[in-house]
Amino acid sequence: MKLTGWLVRVAFAAAAGLVLPAGTGCVRLVQQTDRDVARLIKERQQSALGQTARADVGTPTSIPKPDRASYRYDPSPTSPHVPAGFQTAATQPASAPTANGDAPTTAPSSRPAGVFTLTAALAYAQEHQREYQSAKEDLYLSALALTLERHLWTPIFAANLRTVYGNFGEARNFDQAMRFMADLSVSQRLPYGGTFTANAVSTLIRDVKKSITGQEGSNLGLELDVPFLRGAGHVARETLIQLERDLTYSVRVFERYRRQQLVTVAQAYFDLLAAKQRVADSEESYGNFVLDFERASATETTGRGTPLDTQRAQQAMLVQENALESSREAFRATADSFKLLIGMPVDEPLGRDDLEDIETIEQLIEAGAYPLLARPLAINDESLAVAVALQRRLDLLILRDQVDDARRGVAISRNALLPDLNWNSTLTFDTDPSHYNLGAFRFDRANWRSEVVLGLPLERTAERNELRRRLIAVQQAQRTQVGQTERIRAEVRRAVNNIRLQERSLEIQRQAVKVAERQREFAEIQYDQGKIDNRDKIDAENAWVNARNQLNLAKTERWGAILQFRLATETLLIEEDGSQLPAPELPESP
Repeated sequence: MKLTGWLVRVAFAAAAGLVLPAGTGCVRLVQQTDRDVARLIKERQQSALGQTARADVGTPTSIPKPDRASYRYDPSPTSPHVPAGFQTAATQPASAPTANGDAPTTAPSSRPAGVFTLTAALAYAQEHQREYQSAKEDLYLSALALTLERHLWTPIFAANLRTVYGNFGEARNFDQAMRFMADLSVSQRLPYGGTFTANAVSTLIRDVKKSITGQEGSNLGLELDVPFLRGAGHVARETLIQLERDLTYSVRVFERYRRQQLVTVAQAYFDLLAAKQRVADSEESYGNFVLDFERASATETTGRGTPLDTQRAQQAMLVQENALESSREAFRATADSFKLLIGMPVDEPLGRDDLEDIETIEQLIEAGAYPLLARPLAINDESLAVAVALQRRLDLLILRDQVDDARRGVAISRNALLPDLNWNSTLTFDTDPSHYNLGAFRFDRANWRSEVVLGLPLERTAERNELRRRLIAVQQAQRTQVGQTERIRAEVRRAVNNIRLQERSLEIQRQAVKVAERQREFAEIQYDQGKIDNRDKIDAENAWVNARNQLNLAKTERWGAILQFRLATETLLIEEDGSQLPAPELPESP
């Protein structure tokens, strides 16, 4: 019995070492998986898109383990008591503000030092945006599923070791014996259906009390199972074919998402710049209103002005001060929304001085630093833009290929209606049981068996209904493709018209700013000469601020319209780190 217990402990220890690898072993397995998946994704991106993009999801350095809280029936209990800091001021003293009145010091900045440019914002979003990480994980999982299916089409080895302890007897003085069995097999799927399997089984029996005769022997078997009708042909590789195509779809979806993300982040960055400029214009306007109030007060003191003029100037100053505070708060709220969009912590400082200016971006566009914001020549040819979009749009390519998937599904359903005609053949060898030798196979003891089984299709109701469903799926896929084609046509037409509208609006707003500036200067002169009261001057100042705001809005909306046009025509290309590639120019119309 001591020997038996020792053997049991050894067997369990060996099983634990093989089935439950240590933490470092699990990490190595994950790292190997990541390398295989990354290589597969790179190859598919290059073949499907002609370019690659980083899609790594990060390799863990350790395997997380659940703590005690993970097994609680009532996780994360909450307290009904309100924290002391949320009591009323009458019962709880307010916390003292910091010395400079700002929020407490936050953690070190995670964004790059210097001005947070548009290019830096795009790169940051690609590295930290939560939705972007989820998109990379979806692509990773698609490739991971394909790696398993590819593996299943390679030789699959399996091995089992079994130890059996037996007692033989009725009451006492049992006969005892130990049986050891080793089973090794390998199987291979055949390209057009069927499986080839080879297995070897060795058995060793040894008695414990020297009263049972020991035995040992081996058995070698070869088996071939091939279908001729149902399940034969390309149907056998349907899962592999679909997963291969799904990886191409996932690569396209991921690249399309990257391009959509660039447009979304860029538009949010433009909105932030517009909010920044509104604050600057409001500060300048507020300074002018302060000077007007001081001048009106001085004029009233000398007797050349009235209290009404002073009060009107003060009221205008207060209104503008409120507008200034509102614009500052709007900038802070816009900055927080922008941080959430790109995955930046909301408590990370991002002030107006950390951003580019609208004028700076205009200069960089003229210098060619932002090629995707430059006006494409294809805007002048709407039919060419539509044709290029229908040829390049990744989402439309997916729908076109999915029509073929649906048609392939019809072929699978038709195959399922066929009779079952399968051929099975086995060849076995074993050793002579009278000789104790696990490897002495006797070919004269070979046993060969072959059979052909025909299953008549007497019941195919489920398969018939599946065929009808697949036929409907083809029609649905075709309608979806046609609908998306028309939507793309409309989207490109809308993008072209929107650029033209924004260009016209930009020209109008530039003229409006010039008129507002002349009106503001003239009102200033008239007011200094005493020909108008401060009401007209206030109106001129407000008109100038509004014109400036509308001009900045027109500039940023035009940039956004150009990016939308690039996205609609699938001519928006970006590097792996999110920086812009030179935009491919659309060919000229014949």
